[in-house]
Amino acid sequence: MLHVIIVHHRGKDLLGRCLHSVLRSDGVSLEVVVVSNACQEPLPAGPMGDPRVHRVHLERPRGFSEANNVGVRWAVENLGEPDHYLFLNNDTEVDPGALATLTAAVEARPECGVAGPCLRILGAEEHLNSLGLNVSVVGETWDEGIGRSLDEYGSMPGCREVLAVTGSALMMRREAYEQAGGWTDFYQYYLEDIDLCLKARSHGWSVVHQPEAVVYHAVSATAGQTSDFKRRLIWRNRFLLIACHWPWSLMLRKILGILAREAAVYLRRRRSGAHDDARLQAAAWRGALRQLPRALALRRRHGQETGWARFLVPAGSVPVIRLPVVAPQPEEAGSEGAAS
Repeated sequence: MLHVIIVHHRGKDLLGRCLHSVLRSDGVSLEVVVVSNACQEPLPAGPMGDPRVHRVHLERPRGFSEANNVGVRWAVENLGEPDHYLFLNNDTEVDPGALATLTAAVEARPECGVAGPCLRILGAEEHLNSLGLNVSVVGETWDEGIGRSLDEYGSMPGCREVLAVTGSALMMRREAYEQAGGWTDFYQYYLEDIDLCLKARSHGWSVVHQPEAVVYHAVSATAGQTSDFKRRLIWRNRFLLIACHWPWSLMLRKILGILAREAAVYLRRRRSGAHDDARLQAAAWRGALRQLPRALALRRRHGQETGWARFLVPAGSVPVIRLPVVAPQPEEAGSEGAAS
């Protein structure tokens, strides 16, 4: 049994297309929980009438992580325990065989706790959104292959182990979710998917990417590619991710270099007149410092496995990312708190 958890704030047409695609899935037995995250609009009547679709309404808005955890708790209490969870953005569409292929990827490896599909860009379907997540030793993060056409990227890799996969479409074995303690809510939005994967890894689970499972995603349909909201939280959460997870030896080796680089970037922004960017950077620092005690406290709850650090790539490896022009989608507004 698969429980699909979809957090939804706005974008009725997008949610409708997402649900229709999930309900057409072949080869899996599933129940869908739509977490209506302070949603003020009606939900799509057609798919919501399917007996496999259930609504949990939250009166006040919650962060992406907290809303997902609420959905899981409701599902377990009302539908029983599943074999796997699928955390899915409301601005995605899944191929009919994708969920069965992902399930098979998890079940083929007893140690596999998390699996992700090949994400392509909705509206530019011949372009990649994610083949797994890359993270550098100084906390820079990006989707493998993002923005590149299938022809440009070349041959797809096979099913392989990766550091992390995006929370836009993330399948997790129930036991791995329970050991990880669910999603961590203090990130608010962004990078919480990497945190979840690293928590599972700290307990000895592996993370795989299965490119034969295809899901289409409306990239950053809510917050926008370069919104202040997104940049501030990603900059803040990068430091929290390091504080929560990096092995002490690695963190101590890198921390002075990270701080020196941040200071240099801040001064360069001030001198060049990029005052808005400098302001956002300072806000990110303040936010990280406020959350640092909690990050260090959460760190003590993790498992002891740190072998995942071998997947971290060198600093400065982030490629130039160019997204394609996409065909308009109905109500281009995905769930508040889309993880990626």
